[in-house]
Amino acid sequence: MTQTYWCPGPWPWQWTRTCTREVPDPPPDPCNTPTCVDAKTELAAARGRFTSNCNGLRTVTAVMKLLKQILSVPIWTLVVMAVIAAVIGGLIAVVIWGLIAVYGISWILFLVLSRMAVVIATSLEQAREDVIAALKGVAAGCPEQCRGDLSLPNCSLE
Repeated sequence: MTQTYWCPGPWPWQWTRTCTREVPDPPPDPCNTPTCVDAKTELAAARGRFTSNCNGLRTVTAVMKLLKQILSVPIWTLVVMAVIAAVIGGLIAVVIWGLIAVYGISWILFLVLSRMAVVIATSLEQAREDVIAALKGVAAGCPEQCRGDLSLPNCSLE
């Protein structure tokens, strides 16, 4: 490889002079080999999918906890509220019927979210397997000083 460098002379007209010299090519960086770069890219993508699925599962479980609190109201309380709403009428009855509707909608949402949680948990497990496979690829394709973080991600739902 040819390197150009500044080599001024002693006279003012030589102060802007540049020289060239041949230098050996730098040794190739083992961390930038295509195998290592591809393995690290695959690991980053798998970690991203794992994190995304984990965040989705956290959100769904948080909403399900909220819905469980609404659904913990005994059914006899709703029956009494419906009777009161039918007898009283007016604005109070509209509010009571609204609360009963919220209870019914909460049941539907809870059932939908429980199915979503199963699907997201399955995707999370697949993403975990992808991370494990990508970790093996990084361990096989990269030298030890280039591997970076090889820890297995964890998804805590609390």
